[in-house]
Amino acid sequence: MDRPRLADAEQRMSGQSKGIFNRLYKSAEKAEDLPWHEADPPVALVKALDQRATPGRALDIGCGAGTYSIYMAERGYRVTAIDFMPQAVAILKNRLEGSELAIEPEQADVGTWTTDKPFDVILDVGCLHTPGTIKYAAYKRQLLNWLAPGGDFILTHFGSRGWWDWWPIGPSRVPVDKLRRLFAPELELVEDLSEKRGNMPLFMGGSALIGHYWFRRRA
Repeated sequence: MDRPRLADAEQRMSGQSKGIFNRLYKSAEKAEDLPWHEADPPVALVKALDQRATPGRALDIGCGAGTYSIYMAERGYRVTAIDFMPQAVAILKNRLEGSELAIEPEQADVGTWTTDKPFDVILDVGCLHTPGTIKYAAYKRQLLNWLAPGGDFILTHFGSRGWWDWWPIGPSRVPVDKLRRLFAPELELVEDLSEKRGNMPLFMGGSALIGHYWFRRRA
């Protein structure tokens, strides 16, 4: 990935988001040091992989420290893991030392990254809902370039419980209906596995609706 494209990504990302990620990754040496780390994969991802006949190619967008990339590779998938943060890619590469898992980590801009061959499964846990990362319409164009017909798209995105569910800090909160309209007609929502979660930081409102969505591209 060339430097001008990464510079474009840095210009898009909000100053708040850049500051938060730089600060958190600066103090993190391993995946468990990151505040959003969860060892268990999203249930939507587990269900989607369970129904696929054979493993194929998978893309992890905004892979972070690569916990879910490793999960998919352990299930037999050939995984490409991309993240804008060089520290995230470095942590994942360290985790893969001595491993034979089929994972290719790459520092990349989600807005400009391309592939020669489509993916059977695409996972996004926290990329799309990060303020300033990429406009939704541009994200959809990229997604359609990456995802094979009949492929599964798993998205974790903060949901919205109503007009009042908005905070100036933290991930964007979007109703599931807006996401369904965004990805239609090419993708259909297979299952909504959202969960209400308490014990969130007070600056994020103390609680949130965490959307776990399983989409499938029409064949």
